[in-house]
This record gives sequence, C-alpha cells and structure tokens, in this order.
Amino acid sequence: MKLTKKEKIGYGFGDLSANIILATISFYLLYFMVSVAGVDPKLAGLVFIVGKFWDALTDYLMGVISDKTRSKFGKRRIYMLFGAIPYGLIFILLWVTPFSEGSTQVFKFLYYTGIYMLFNTAWTVVYVPYNALTANMTRDYDERTSLNGVRIIFANIGLLLGAAIFALLAEGEGSILAKTFESVKTGYLVASAIFGIIAMLIMILSALMVKERVENESTYDKSLFRTIKEFFSMKEFRSTMMYYLLSMVGFDIIMAVFLFFVNDALGFGTVGGGEISMIFIALPLICAIGSAMFWVKKSEKYDKVKVYSFAVIFISISLLACIFIPKYNEANSIISYIFLGITVMMVGIGMSAVQILPFASIPDVVEVDEYYHGVRREGAYYGIVSFVYKVASGVSIALIGLILGFFGYTESIDGALLTQPDSALIAIRLTIGILPGVLFFISVIFGKRAKLDRRRFNQIKADVLLRNKSI
Repeated sequence: MKLTKKEKIGYGFGDLSANIILATISFYLLYFMVSVAGVDPKLAGLVFIVGKFWDALTDYLMGVISDKTRSKFGKRRIYMLFGAIPYGLIFILLWVTPFSEGSTQVFKFLYYTGIYMLFNTAWTVVYVPYNALTANMTRDYDERTSLNGVRIIFANIGLLLGAAIFALLAEGEGSILAKTFESVKTGYLVASAIFGIIAMLIMILSALMVKERVENESTYDKSLFRTIKEFFSMKEFRSTMMYYLLSMVGFDIIMAVFLFFVNDALGFGTVGGGEISMIFIALPLICAIGSAMFWVKKSEKYDKVKVYSFAVIFISISLLACIFIPKYNEANSIISYIFLGITVMMVGIGMSAVQILPFASIPDVVEVDEYYHGVRREGAYYGIVSFVYKVASGVSIALIGLILGFFGYTESIDGALLTQPDSALIAIRLTIGILPGVLFFISVIFGKRAKLDRRRFNQIKADVLLRNKSI
C-alpha cells in the first residue's frame, strides 16, 4: 500500500525533532563539557559511555512495552505524544553549569552523567517506538526506502537547525546569545531552551500525522535471552545490524570531532564567533538534503548495498582531505575557506547515502524474523538494535575524549580558546580523516553478507502473507 505524502512528511517530522536534539548533543555537548563547563576530556568522554550504556539497557524494555501496548493512539504513537514533553524539557538540563569555581572534576562528572542518563531515558521512551513505527506503517520494500529518504531529508534539516543555527546562537564569544547575555554559558542554556521546546512540539505534531497500518495482534511471552538468541541466530539480523551500526558510529565520530577540527585544528575558533562554525556545519547538511532523493532513486534502480558502496568510496576520499586542509592564517585565509568548503560539501553528499541506505534495510529484518519465528516484534527488534548501537556509540565518543586527553588537549572554562599542543591537533585531523572511512568500508562487507535484496525480501514477504492467510 502506498503511503500518502502527508504521512511521509509527518513521519519525517519525527526525525526533524529528534535531530534538532541529536545535532546539538552530537556536535556540541562534548565540546561544551570540555571547553565551557571545564570537564576533563577523559571524564567528559566517560559521561557518554555511562549514559549510553544506561540508555541501551532501557531500549529493549521500551521496545517490548510498545509491542504489547494497546491504546486508541496505537502502540507507538502514544509514546511519541506523551513522551515528547519530558524529552524536550530534560534536554535543557544538559546545558546547565551549576558549579562554583572550586567545584571538583568528580562533581562535574557526576552531574552530567546523572542528567545524561535521565535525558536518555526520556529519549528512549519517544525514539524507540518512533523507530519501530516504520515497520508498522508499510510492508513495501521500496516504500520503506522512500519513507526513509523523506525521513533523512527532515533529519538533515533537523541537523542543520540543531547544529548550524545553534552555533550562530551560542557557539563562542561572538555568538548572538553569548553577546546578548555576556556569557557563553548562558548563551548555551538559552539556546537549549529554545531548541528543546521546538523539538517537543514537532514530535507531538509527527505523532498526530502518521498511521499504524501493519498491526500485530499476536502476543509473545518469550524471555529476553530467548528473544536475543533468536535474533542473533539469523544471519540477516547479524549482518544488517552491523551494516547499520558501523555506518552510524562513523557518522557519530564525524559529528563529535567536527567542532574540535574546525575551531582548533584549522584555527577558525578565533574568527567570527559562531558564524564560521555555522557556515561549515551548514554546508554539508544542505548538500545532504539536496542529494538525498538522488540516492533514493538510485537505490530503487540498483541494489541498496551497491549504491551504498559507491557512496562510501566517495565520502571516505572526501574525509581524507581533512588531513591536508591548511590551517587558517591571514596569508592563506582564502585557500583555507575554499578547501574546507569543498571538502565538507563532498562529505555532505556522501553523508546522506550513509544515513539513508543502511537504515532503510533495518525494518526489512522484521519480516525475516516473522518468516523464521512466526511472530512480529518490531519494538523488541528495534530495542535490541538500538541497544547495540548506543553501546557502540558511547564507546566511540568516549574514545574521542580519551584520544583528546591522551594527546594533551586542555579543557577550558566559558568557551575560552586555549592554544592546544600540536600532538592534539594532529590527532584530531587523523581521527576525522581516517577512522570514519574505515568503519564505512567494513560496514559494506556486512551489508553484502546480509543478502537481503529486493527479490529475496519480496519472496519472504509473500510467503509470510500466504502463511498468515492460511491460519
């Protein structure tokens, strides 16, 4: 069944909301804790791994709860509607700095860890059901790709708003709100309040615009361990999960390192306040939005993994250029601007494929699970996928903090720019230039191993429908 444009847009609004939040956390929270709140880089990285591990533990539970939910708002939409309020408001607390000058690193670590865990709980209540909603909206292979193409367009608009506009409002002493309130700390807090409330309202609107068509009337009482065993017994699950996982972790690393790369490694932190950060964060996101439907159309004509493989080569070559971009100074300012601008635009074009294609393959495994085990359990499935991803994401961001600390990056207070050692600046360049590309190439291998192309998926779907009719 074809989805209406209204539903696709409505579903896209969910990721618009989520990515307004995600962008600010992914691009700025690590930088904020280290350079504004004065948290040691190694401890700041540890905040992410503890928070993400807690987040991951709650994902499976939330998935099972949504699977078993019956309400007039559906099994997924109800959590988007009523979970949006705490998810928007608790987000604001991440940007509070309730410290005195004598506050210890341990106190700062405990505050941000506690609030990050609380926020991730609210995020889970909303986002796990939202993710599972894809499989409830349609069974059609190409419709899911189209749906996720629209979703990624809105996701990148959310990233654009949450990253670029947030930079203009709050990043650096020259940003609008930092100038208005004469404090970088206050600028971050006010910007987070604006974005948190906007994200909350958009998520509610998304829930009101979508429909749940593919219902699962059966119930299952399988234990967590049996469910996990059955999922991992499927080659399609293992391979598709790693395909998605590695692509997303690679993208997470780009976002976590990017501000350090632009401000410190390239030296743009001393130029123009938040405007420079906004420009170079906005450029790749605009290119990702503009190229999204190109990748969708190509995946409708060719196999998803083949198209993804080409995109991985493209984005990896583009990222390698980050190692060689000259550092900004008065003598070569134009060259630095042009070189960086071209690089980030190329990264943006490849980035949309890296986001769309692996994620579009995730809901297809729901039908594979039903084919093998005779039950639909979208929530449990997305809960486990989310669990594994969030643990990996937390570890990867913690690794960034450890790399920064190991190579001598120094934390600062209220956004003050410090001269960082050459060892830290080289480490930043190598991290963003090489590590994501390596992960993307490995993800291609797993994508091919899944062997879940259009022909095989449609055969599985037809067999499942025939079997259900005969019951």
